[in-house]
Amino acid sequence: MDRRHFLLAGCKACAALAAVPALASLESCSTGKSAAGSTALAVENGVLSVPVASLSNGVGMISAKGLDDKLYISKGADGTYKALVLHCPHKGGPVKPSGDKLICNWHGSVFDMDGKVTKGPAQEGLKVYPVEVAGDVLKVRVA
Repeated sequence: MDRRHFLLAGCKACAALAAVPALASLESCSTGKSAAGSTALAVENGVLSVPVASLSNGVGMISAKGLDDKLYISKGADGTYKALVLHCPHKGGPVKPSGDKLICNWHGSVFDMDGKVTKGPAQEGLKVYPVEVAGDVLKVRVA
């Protein structure tokens, strides 16, 4: 192997090694069931309509046209639904569900399922949108 091919092979190996942690740090597209299904969800007149059947055991991560951030919709023990914005109020990082809590991986803020801060550095809770049940559809008022 001549010097040129040796250096080329070495550069390729270094690039491959550098790519592994970069790819591992990428966030997955979804950690919960998306309600998008076969029909795209969109905000109309400030309201997002989400089919109850699209949630898995009363829980789902929702993306929709017209929303800047994903929503985490969950059904409480009392039967009411909550829609939390998965956007950390501390520095704007993405928030993800983890067991019975929601975590921002950027700086470690932790929120309970009501969106309240249980561990900082965030000082305020997650934004919560009101949800109404209309038959088999959840109406989330986002405006």
